[in-house]
Amino acid sequence: MERVSIYQLVSQLNHSEQRKRMIPQELVSGWPCIRKINKTLCITIPYYNRAVHDGRVALYPLYCSVTLPVGNPDRLMDFTIYPNQRDWDDLDYSKPAGYFKHEALADVKSGTEYQTLCRQLYDFYDQMVAAILEKKPFAAETQMIELFSKLMEPCHYPQYLRINKKFYSYFCQL
Repeated sequence: MERVSIYQLVSQLNHSEQRKRMIPQELVSGWPCIRKINKTLCITIPYYNRAVHDGRVALYPLYCSVTLPVGNPDRLMDFTIYPNQRDWDDLDYSKPAGYFKHEALADVKSGTEYQTLCRQLYDFYDQMVAAILEKKPFAAETQMIELFSKLMEPCHYPQYLRINKKFYSYFCQL
């Protein structure tokens, strides 16, 4: 298998006809998780709404997610809409879960600087997937944990844990 780019997989899905048919256009993609379903390495991409509210960027609860095989992004493994799930009925989707940007990002002074950090995290995802596929240790694990823990929005973290506690609690330590 050729080198996988998680950022490209997410971007490809976000610009696809499949996404347009399934996911409301106002939703944006959140931090994906990597997991195995049976023996297939997959990516689960959550989606949520954000809007400017009282001069700040309001982040609403995670709304849905899509799971695709890493090696076959055209094949849908799972599509879940969270307000339809019993385990998610405690969330109010009409109110913000929190606001961007959180305290850990206080030292990030520009949108460009934030995007650079996001791309670095996606690079770590790529290194992790390569290590899994090559059955080698993931050398940048500590750096990924540190950066992921900085970038994760605290208001969304409990919801990410509902999607995949094993992945998110390991790589994001809030």
